Amino acid sequence: MRNWIPAVTMVAIAAWTGSWSTHYVSAAIFTNVTAFSGIAYQHAPSSAYTMTGGAVAGDFDGDGWVDLFVTRHGQSDILYLNQRDGTFADVSAAAGFNASFLSSGAAAADIDNDGDLDLYVTTDISKRNYLYINNGAGQFSEQAVARGADVPTEFQRSRFGATFGDYDRDGFVDLYTTAWNAFGPTPGSSPSKLLRNRGAAQPGFFDDATVTAGVALEGGPPSHPNLTADPQYVFAFSPRFSDLDRDGHPDLVIAGDFGTSRLFWNNGDGTFSDGTRSAGVGTEGNGMGSTIGDFNGDGQLDWFVTAIADPGVLHHDGARLFQNNGDRTFSDVTDSAGVRDVGWGWGTAFFDYDNDGDEDLIATNGFPNEFPNDMTRLFENNGDGTFTNISGEGSGVNDTEYGTGLLTFDYDRDGDLDVLIINNNSAPILYRNDSDTGNAWLRVELQGVESNRQGIGALITIDPDVNIVGDEIIREVNAGSHYLTQSETTAHFGLGDLVGTIDQITIQWPLGQQQILHNVDPNQVLLVVEVPEPATAAMLSAIFVCMCCWRRRPCYNAGE
Repeated sequence: MRNWIPAVTMVAIAAWTGSWSTHYVSAAIFTNVTAFSGIAYQHAPSSAYTMTGGAVAGDFDGDGWVDLFVTRHGQSDILYLNQRDGTFADVSAAAGFNASFLSSGAAAADIDNDGDLDLYVTTDISKRNYLYINNGAGQFSEQAVARGADVPTEFQRSRFGATFGDYDRDGFVDLYTTAWNAFGPTPGSSPSKLLRNRGAAQPGFFDDATVTAGVALEGGPPSHPNLTADPQYVFAFSPRFSDLDRDGHPDLVIAGDFGTSRLFWNNGDGTFSDGTRSAGVGTEGNGMGSTIGDFNGDGQLDWFVTAIADPGVLHHDGARLFQNNGDRTFSDVTDSAGVRDVGWGWGTAFFDYDNDGDEDLIATNGFPNEFPNDMTRLFENNGDGTFTNISGEGSGVNDTEYGTGLLTFDYDRDGDLDVLIINNNSAPILYRNDSDTGNAWLRVELQGVESNRQGIGALITIDPDVNIVGDEIIREVNAGSHYLTQSETTAHFGLGDLVGTIDQITIQWPLGQQQILHNVDPNQVLLVVEVPEPATAAMLSAIFVCMCCWRRRPCYNAGE
């Protein structure tokens, strides 16, 4: 059992003596434990498209162990509860997931700030989406229509990604959901929508703010210089709110097919401005999957987009890695980093699989008949701005099925990140991370008080040694779409060969408050509760009394 450490340790009690930045290259060891885990289902393909297959990781029952929700096309979706022994149990029927429809992607967030995770499900070739409200007692009720989140259309549409983020900074998460090949003859008529949470007045209810916020996708030429797609059509796949310019206001990025990827800068007044071309992004021919992270450790959030890599085929010019320059522009470093070829790429995620302090990269891929036996790509970050493809038998990541979605999470609570891959028209694969690097780690879970309950949008900076410039590690808490999928929102930090405590952790909360912790022990899950400003002694006492009981979960120590 691990101990939940109160986030009020503000007095220095130890010094750090290690050198976390030493790059440790090791053989990744991932083990396929799907059969043992009890995750046993067959994804059904779309009758017209083969682009579905989603999942989301989150603690849906509040017991401190991350669970899984998976979508199936034409069959009932499945809620798997973590049994705390490496296995999962299908509780779908009892939880209220017994309807069959053409589900596609999934996302989860606490939309009403009541302390439990709600679920949003997109649909393929259907007329609306679904919203499941968690009643906190193991059951969900579908309320999309009543809450304004169904995104109704007259005709059947192919819908895909969804993401949550508090773009207007009112303390409640908003929702952006996408559609592909959706005709939109007038502004705002496409099913790609920005839904604004009504907030304190009516938590978890939404209004369509697409047009007023300036994020309607219709109109304008494609970003890719060689494409001339019909501007009346929308080909959006994977959205995410992320504060890319570090101004405190979440921006919106969307990976889109046929040169329709977009970057919208948040103006801070409830509106956005399209900065795609001026930023130098969106140049991939077929943007599909998306992930954001600081791959080169410079403190700026970079953007990786999967696409089709097929030499000799027009517009199939591969993935893109956009390095953030810190001035609202990005540099295309795809080739120098060595990550252009991800095959027929779909879902993707930055994650530090070996806990060495830098972000590695993984991407699923494949397409029936055209890209058979396309192996999932696992890229090791070399620590110098480049990556090495280590997929195959040596790493254990050798899936050659047609993979669409993927996500990362620490399902067995051993301090390293595991991977779930969703295969279209096939079985999923759960890769347990068994790499034994000996590296230290820290997982940070946030609890918003004035900010949204999960702290989505917060930026966490770890400074192992305050006397060393440039050793900081950043992670942004997010609920973005990799491609139909969402990883857990807990922020995971690899700390390399750190010895002793972490000098300082700084949390920039979504509403602007800054919270600083000193001398934090590694190799634990750290629960940090937001301290509103100004915080009184009585308020601190109220917030930090018996957090384990308050969270309805057990306290536990690392390694036990």
